[in-house]
Amino acid sequence: MNLYAVIMAGGSGTRFWPASRQKRPKQLLTLTGERSLLQQTVDRLGPLTPLERVLVVTGSLHADEVLEQLPDLPPENVLAEPMGRNTAAACGLAAAWVARRDPQAVCLVLPADHLIIDEMLFLTTLRRAAELAAAQQVLVTLGLTPRFAATGFGYIETGQVADPQPPAISHVAAFHEKPDLATAEEYLGSGRHLWNSGMFAWRAGVLLDELSRHLPDLAKGLGELGPCLGQADQDDTMQCVYPDLPAISIDHGVLEKSSRLRVVKADFGWSDVGSWEAMSELWELDHLGNACREGKQQIHAVDSHGNVVSAGGRLAALLGVKDLVVVVTDDVVLVAPRSKCQEVGRLLDELKVKGREEYL
Repeated sequence: MNLYAVIMAGGSGTRFWPASRQKRPKQLLTLTGERSLLQQTVDRLGPLTPLERVLVVTGSLHADEVLEQLPDLPPENVLAEPMGRNTAAACGLAAAWVARRDPQAVCLVLPADHLIIDEMLFLTTLRRAAELAAAQQVLVTLGLTPRFAATGFGYIETGQVADPQPPAISHVAAFHEKPDLATAEEYLGSGRHLWNSGMFAWRAGVLLDELSRHLPDLAKGLGELGPCLGQADQDDTMQCVYPDLPAISIDHGVLEKSSRLRVVKADFGWSDVGSWEAMSELWELDHLGNACREGKQQIHAVDSHGNVVSAGGRLAALLGVKDLVVVVTDDVVLVAPRSKCQEVGRLLDELKVKGREEYL
């Protein structure tokens, strides 16, 4: 099996402002350990595929930083989109790049901004998905066992079990949008619903066939781009073609419509690192439940609990406060209730209105 890893490293990660900025989005940040989320993603794929078969799809604004963080990655393996056109275009672009080398090659498509707890089980699950995609003309998604009634994730409703051998493979009955709380609780209790992880496996040629069937305008544009990928005129052609590509997610554009779907159940311990509040599960806690990026020794807390602090190496002195997020960068101090972390984008909207572009 000829296997390529496609790392999706676009997006701005606005919920991690002020650490995340337009020029340095979440996937390029070091939030745990000593390596960025992107570097950790590439590192953990080492046992599966060599670096020359790792492809990173990112925005043109971030391509140089990607190469700086991954100095051993061949420069031609960074596909820089001139503008974001959502995940269907990004997945299709990567598939077109791989198909020029081998249409039967399997693409493992993975986000660059997630954290994995059990890396051995993660690799086992990816192998299972890749082998299924290599053996059958199917689109494979990884579905995560829900840990709580999440309203911020899409859900995959499983159908008939195709292979119960762990990690189990099932047909897909339906995709569901991010639900309200009552529906999420129903999904959690059903035993049939999995979180949509945004991780996929498919043969390059199979995905391109499905794009032709369900998103013909996108497929047409990719057909124009294909011959130029890896050539001297690649960037110029991308600039011409990309603005006219439809902006739609791979879920809405293809997966919700395809009859070729399978889901592999994934239980390897996962965090989408969706906001500052999520770091309370990943950073070291002091005896009062305060989480700090720099470790509990950098917190001096009195009558304070449940706070999440990234103080940029400074001592975080907390007195009589609870359930706050405090983030310190060179030019911004963010203070917010943990319950408001998902709404950081409101601050960015206000900064744009006020013309404070230097903080974006």
